[in-house]
Formats: sequence, structure tokens, C-alpha cells
Amino acid sequence: MKWYHQTNVWKQVTWRGVRTLKLPSDMWNYQEIITGHGVGWVVETGSRHGGSALYFADLLRNSGAPGRVFSIDFRPALDPRAAADPLIDFITGDSADPAIAARILDGLPADRAPLFLILDSDHAAAHVRRELDLWAPRLRSGDYLVVEDTVVNGHPVRPDHGPGPMEAIRAFRADNPGLLIADPAREAKFGATFAREGYYLRA
Repeated sequence: MKWYHQTNVWKQVTWRGVRTLKLPSDMWNYQEIITGHGVGWVVETGSRHGGSALYFADLLRNSGAPGRVFSIDFRPALDPRAAADPLIDFITGDSADPAIAARILDGLPADRAPLFLILDSDHAAAHVRRELDLWAPRLRSGDYLVVEDTVVNGHPVRPDHGPGPMEAIRAFRADNPGLLIADPAREAKFGATFAREGYYLRA
């Protein structure tokens, strides 16, 4: 994983030609989660080029899921191929904005299928904590949460980063015991992940 990150291979990964900025083993994990848990909706914070949103849309489409992908970014740089996908709602704004969360979550059906939430926007600990405080309590039992890029700040890459997602999720769990159920088997399945200590089911 350190080699993959430090050589910037992750910046050259694409889905249907659109940059995804992901670790392929994580993407494989995500499709297994979406299929295995009957996920019908995806909320992604951090759109960037839109490759991962396009990937999630394809997964929902191919599984016959009833829902959509919502992808939030303060400064997206969307590839037109992703922007044109009719199953994705790209939202420009702060993923820790309560108005955006309410707009998405309040608009979902009362009897909705499980939701997959992936946090991958601003990696500063303070921002990730704001996202967790906003989104995690509003998830339903059986929804799935992934906190990406917990590996920065020396866990084991980018020791110069400063407190990031790892520090945020550890603090959130300490303050909210029992809210999130860790999924260590999923995290460890492929031996490498950008979401170390980052796979959870909502209790």
C-alpha cells in the first residue's frame, strides 16, 4: 500500500476512462458491500473527477437498485463523461453543511434500501469530524460507512499531513460508543486499504 501511494499510481486509476483516485482493492470491496448488503443509495463526499461516482452508479444500475448516487464536492473538476450520467446528482458545496445533508436524506423514501456513505473530501481531522457528527447519527441500522484516507498522517503514509481522517474517526467513536460497528474482516480482506479502521456498519 505504501508503494502504491508513494509512487502516485492511485492518481492514474480510471473507471471507464474517468479518474477515480482509489485503491482497486477498496473498489472491489465496495462492490461486494453494495451487493452483499442490498445497498440502493450511495452518498459520496468528494467528487473530484467523478470516476468513483460513475463507478457507484454503474454498480447500482447493474444490480437493479432503486436509488441514485449523490456526490458532493466544494470544488469539483468533473469529467464530462461522469457529469452526464443520469443516475448521479453532483452537488457543489460543503459536505459538512447540514442543509446539504438534509436535502439528500430528507428526500429519500421512508422505506428505502440501505445506504452506502463514503467520506472522501477534505481530509483535515476537523472537517471529517464535522462530516461524521452530521451524517453518522442520521444513518439507519444496516447502512454502511467508509471513511477513506485514514492512512495519512503516518498511518502509514504522509507523516507530514497533520491530524486527518484516522484521528477524526477515533475521536468520534470514543464520543459515540456503540453507534458504529467496525467491520475488520472487510477492512483486512485484501491486505491493503486506504480506509484503515474505516469500514463500519451503522448499529
